[in-house]
Amino acid sequence: MRPPPFKHASKYGVITLRFRKKSRTLTYAQKGGNQSTADRNGVSLDAHIHVLYGLALQRPGKKVLMIGCGGGTLGTMLARAGRQVSIVEIDPVSFRLAKRYFGLPRNVACHVGDGLEFMQETRRRYDVLIIDAFTGENIPDHMKGAAFFDAVGRCLRKNGCALVNVCLDRKSDPAADRIAAGFKERGWPVRVLDSPGGERNAIVLAGQVGNLRRPELLIPPRAGAKITGKELRAMRFRHRRAISERR
Repeated sequence: MRPPPFKHASKYGVITLRFRKKSRTLTYAQKGGNQSTADRNGVSLDAHIHVLYGLALQRPGKKVLMIGCGGGTLGTMLARAGRQVSIVEIDPVSFRLAKRYFGLPRNVACHVGDGLEFMQETRRRYDVLIIDAFTGENIPDHMKGAAFFDAVGRCLRKNGCALVNVCLDRKSDPAADRIAAGFKERGWPVRVLDSPGGERNAIVLAGQVGNLRRPELLIPPRAGAKITGKELRAMRFRHRRAISERR
């Protein structure tokens, strides 16, 4: 892995790539948020990516729709596992960098555009929908409202499931529970996979998710595998908390 250019212009915010020579890892950051970190083979060092990967592989069916790309590490890993991956990303620079520096395979279908609009307009139905879209470390507002939940329902197959990655900034952050409540209000079975602590990632699962198990580290990265594995093992399914109980 050769060091790439440090800064990349984008109308959605400058993208910074940081190459660490000792560990031979590459990080993709934009608007103050680290969106991807990969080893020299394109395998993620982020525990939540390995969680999404392990959950997606437990589901039958091969068609996966991802909203949000970053460095494309999850799409790369799923494509190598034989899944038919489509990614929607509003920033075309993201796709260019993911292909050139992170090894995003050519057989991944890349669609430039707004994720919600794609979900509302596509005629295809998917087995797994993964929402991993952020502005900095926040999910865009239009990806959390009523239109979003309706769009999820129309682009998934009857026995499909949705997996939503949520960044939490404190122990009492209700963001994941709000998204879980949005699905629950529409009659979806819902689960939340979370870990203790303050700043962290939680995964909201909705749809056919009752039999999904807590994932293991199936593809250890070449660097940081112990830390990644420890963070993954710390994640547990927990009860959805009622928003009225949050202060």
